[in-house]
Amino acid sequence: MLATTLLLGACKKDDEAPDAPSTSGNSTPSQTSATPSFPDAAGVLWAINTITSETIAGMPFEIESGVGLAIFPTADNASVYIDAGTVKLNDEEITRQSNNSYVSTPTQASPTGIDLSDGSTHWTVTGANGIPAIDLTPSFGFPTVGDITSSTTVTRSSGYTLTVVNVSAADSVIFTVGNVVKIKPSGTTSCSFSAAELAGVPAGQSFVQVSPYAYSHEVVGGKDLYFGKQTARTVSATML
Repeated sequence: MLATTLLLGACKKDDEAPDAPSTSGNSTPSQTSATPSFPDAAGVLWAINTITSETIAGMPFEIESGVGLAIFPTADNASVYIDAGTVKLNDEEITRQSNNSYVSTPTQASPTGIDLSDGSTHWTVTGANGIPAIDLTPSFGFPTVGDITSSTTVTRSSGYTLTVVNVSAADSVIFTVGNVVKIKPSGTTSCSFSAAELAGVPAGQSFVQVSPYAYSHEVVGGKDLYFGKQTARTVSATML
């Protein structure tokens, strides 16, 4: 499973992260269940390093997968995106979708996606339709997130606390249990989900995830751009 949940809404960097849960309707992990947006953004370019833990034949394994996404909202409607030309992350071209969002997906030739192992994200955009050419390498690093230490068996009727060893270098932290998402302030390592919040999570195999993110604001050609880095640690979980 190559999983990440990205729910940034329209929060600003100095805002307290919202606490209310969000349900996306997904009971299994997806590459990107939502795209980031910022109220003044002409472009959002996001890199996600996903660490998925699995146990196969009694042996623990970790799989890392790199994902890139980018959106260039129109000025009058943030949910309508602009074709900005060719977008690349670390020299890997990101596929433009039918709605003009850009999302990379692992291929048979590159099953772990874009290589983000050195922490560097070099973004290039040829530019089009009012979006300037971009050639930037944000200087900040990926957030770090330690191992998930809470149980991988979730008894929904009893509530659940999702815990990791540590989180650092993040602006906010996303905690996900199945299809329930909470966003907490930087440095948070534990998040509780009530029985009521988990009532809508389907029983069976699912996942839990802790995903800190950080971002920076840049102005290129008079356009406000946001560059993000996110680390998502995911483990399979059983919902009872």
